[in-house]
Amino acid sequence: MKKTRIFILAVMVICVALVLAACSEKTPAEMTYKVTVTDALGNPYTSGVVVKFMQNGEQKAMQVVNDNGVAEKALPTGDYNVELTFTDSADAYYYDTSDVMLTPEKTEATVTLANNPVESVGLFAAGEEITAYHASIGSTYAQLVEGKRNYFLFTPTQAGTYRFSVTDNTAVIGYYGAPHFVQSMSAAEVVNNAFTISVSASMIGTNGTGTTVIVVGIDTGDNNHCLLNIERIGDPEHTLSDEPWTIYKATVDLKPYKLPAGAALSEFDLTASSDAYKLVLNKEDGFYHLGSADGALVLVRLGEDSKYLASFKTILENSGVVKYFFDENEEFVKKESYSECLLEYIGCMDEEKSVYPLTEDLKYIIQQRGDYSGWFDSEQSLYLFKDVNGEPIAGINPEISWLFMCCYIAK
Repeated sequence: MKKTRIFILAVMVICVALVLAACSEKTPAEMTYKVTVTDALGNPYTSGVVVKFMQNGEQKAMQVVNDNGVAEKALPTGDYNVELTFTDSADAYYYDTSDVMLTPEKTEATVTLANNPVESVGLFAAGEEITAYHASIGSTYAQLVEGKRNYFLFTPTQAGTYRFSVTDNTAVIGYYGAPHFVQSMSAAEVVNNAFTISVSASMIGTNGTGTTVIVVGIDTGDNNHCLLNIERIGDPEHTLSDEPWTIYKATVDLKPYKLPAGAALSEFDLTASSDAYKLVLNKEDGFYHLGSADGALVLVRLGEDSKYLASFKTILENSGVVKYFFDENEEFVKKESYSECLLEYIGCMDEEKSVYPLTEDLKYIIQQRGDYSGWFDSEQSLYLFKDVNGEPIAGINPEISWLFMCCYIAK
């Protein structure tokens, strides 16, 4: 019994000692408080952000974030509200101010900062004019209109592969094309409410301003807002646009051509038989003639529209004349540009009639470009030989149809 009392007394003494020791520990007069500012992807904001430590509406300290997006300050122990200010316009940013509090028990906090969207011009989607907003790299705050698709425009200024995602898993994101053609369905595969797009160097303006505008659509979920996240995750995928051009060069020395005075030009009958027109290359002048080397001279309409297609001059002013070559397994071989060669010929064509004699170069270019574009294939959408109702003209001979851009001097 005596031993039990002694044990109980010892325990009591220890407890009293512990209580006295705890009481003797004083709350430090000063503590270090830390705030980290990031976007929704965890990337730190490294400049332009100032963290203010507020107490009862009064600013007690302020600190610019460092290279890690951190503002750290030793302050008298207490509770502090965190507010952010910016070296540029405060209207450019958004963050949730409802629960950014530091206490002696919680001395660290992370603030998620997003860009505020900038209103853009209206877009037409599904026959309706809607308002779109510009979004930028990082996180953009998206205020969503319930029950509607909300549109955001992103203009990349650097080639690369970009990932688009939203923080609200109930919202639905998609890629809807470009401002001049807003599609009704997502043009990209969406996985886990995110999609990626590869932007090649050819899609970026030479001055770095960007020429491609990506339309992102967000369908409202359970919330009326979310963060739209855009990040560059790597280099662009290698595409055919990245392959070098093979520049086709003229095989003859070009000289200015003058059509003989009073020369009458006749058209080819494209419904004729394959042997109706025998083209012979005169090796002395380098031009094709009809029937024999000294027969009627064959010409190409370079600057004047043909019956079926705009002239090469007009085509060059709007785009280029090229062909992509593939092998029997549909593997890419090369891509060839004829624009440079055609410009040389155009510079030498007859000033009045805009024609130049048919050479091996011009014959090759017409045939290669025509095959590539589907000009001569009635099964292709770009088939040339159609009537006013868009129906294929009967009887066109595919073996001589490439002469559509040619004529000859009648004798």
